[in-house]
Order: sequence, then C-alpha cells, then structure tokens
Amino acid sequence: MKKKYMQHLIVSIVFAIIVSTTLFFMYDSFKFQTFGEIVYYDYILSGSNDFVTMENVEVYCDQDNFYLNDGRILFTDSSILSQQTPTIKLELSSDEKKFNHEFTLDNYDQNNLIYSFNNYSSKTDGINLDTIKTATLTVEANNQELTKLKLDITPLDRLEGSNSEYRIENAAISKSMIRLGSLKTSNDNVFKDYSDVSLEYRYLKDKKGDPKDNDNYVVFHKISGTTKELINNDDYGTYNLEDDDIDLKNEKLSVVVILSNGDDNQYAFAIDLNVQEAGDYYG
Repeated sequence: MKKKYMQHLIVSIVFAIIVSTTLFFMYDSFKFQTFGEIVYYDYILSGSNDFVTMENVEVYCDQDNFYLNDGRILFTDSSILSQQTPTIKLELSSDEKKFNHEFTLDNYDQNNLIYSFNNYSSKTDGINLDTIKTATLTVEANNQELTKLKLDITPLDRLEGSNSEYRIENAAISKSMIRLGSLKTSNDNVFKDYSDVSLEYRYLKDKKGDPKDNDNYVVFHKISGTTKELINNDDYGTYNLEDDDIDLKNEKLSVVVILSNGDDNQYAFAIDLNVQEAGDYYG
C-alpha cells in the first residue's frame, strides 16, 4: 500500500513539474493576451454635398471613450461661416439605438476651410452600437442648421499581431486604407540596446509562394525613427493605398521590424497581422 502511494505521489510531482515548466516557457507567448479593451465598432465615415465634405473620418468606440481619428471636414463657402463657430452633430444609428455626439470646431481655420481631426476623444456612457446602419452629419451655427449630410459607412477590420516581446496595437484596415497602429513592447532593454527602428508594412506577393521568402513580399509603406519616438508611443496615423487592384482585406499582411544601433548591430523580425472582429478583446 505504501509503495502504491509513493508511486501516485511521484506521478503527481512529475505531472506538476511538467505543467509548471510548460506554463513558464509559454508565458511570453500569451502574456500580451491578458489585457485589452473591448472595441464595439470601427468605421470610416465620408460624404459630400454642396456645402460640406467629410473625408475619411474614422470613428470607433471602446468601453470608455468615443474616438474620431484622422480625416477632415472641408467647407466650400467661407461667407456662411463668417464670424461663427461651427457646431458639428454626428448621429450614428443601429436598428435599435442611436448615439448622438456634438462638438464645436473651436480651432477651425476659416482661411483654408479645413478642419482636421487629430485623435479626438470623449467619454461615453457605455454606448454600444454593434452595427452602425446609418450616419448623418449636421452643421449648425448660432443655433441654426446650415446643412445636413448623410454619410457613407465603411467598416474597418481591426488587426492584431504579436510575438513574445512585441505587439502591433490599434491597427485596422479597409479595402484601400490601413491605420498603422503602433509598436508596443514589454522589453525595456530595447531602448538601451537599439537607438533606431524602422517598420515595413507589406503584403504577400504570391500567396502560393513561400511565405518565408522576403522577396515574395511587396513593401507598401515604411516608417523610420528612434526607438524612443516610435516604440510604446502614439499611433502612426493612416496610409491610403493608391493601387486600386489591391484589396488589403484580402491580403496576407505583416510588419517587418528592424532595430538598429547606427552600425552593423541589427535585429529584425516579422509580425503577422491578423483580422480581429470588432467587439473582441483588443490590447
């Protein structure tokens, strides 16, 4: 009986060691997946009439904030807005809910008639519109409606990609536009070991070809700067693909990260970018 007990004890100890060792070595692979935000929707809004044009404004909402990124509002007639501060009302509607958001263009430049968005955000009350069916833009001044515009809605697919130490966050694509996101890391030594970094955004040229062959990729956008400027910092903005024959949503996307120190000391690796549906957890 004692011998049988010892055998069970040894088996339990061995099993515990195997599980502990496996979790230890897998830690780097999953540690980036243990936090995130819930993204409820992510769209590009655009539209035009004789008075105003809304150009590729990204709108998305997570569990805390409502965001307007990039894009522009252009007015065609400066006389109508003379001595007035335009108020913009944006209404997003699903089948059952409506979300109204209002803001003023306080730093609107009447000389060039353009207002550019730069990571505008505001707190929400937990509004969750899983699917936006209609969107309208209303321009008012002095409590009078100047124009109302129905907007075209283009859904964005959010992208994610990571390895054991690095992660591309907050990236997204439409057919011809990519929000570049930003490179994050938990490795603080990267700033000591490398002074510069470049990111090459690319897609697979021949899907039947070897994905490990670097010559089988088309690099369509490149970003370079110091590690302190680009790593663990703000998003890199958006990039519009000029090739109408390419649909980014149908391409195999990845980012090549090249770390360097101004000499022959280089470290390069690739991060595959995969589509993550809106509403999933996203870091």
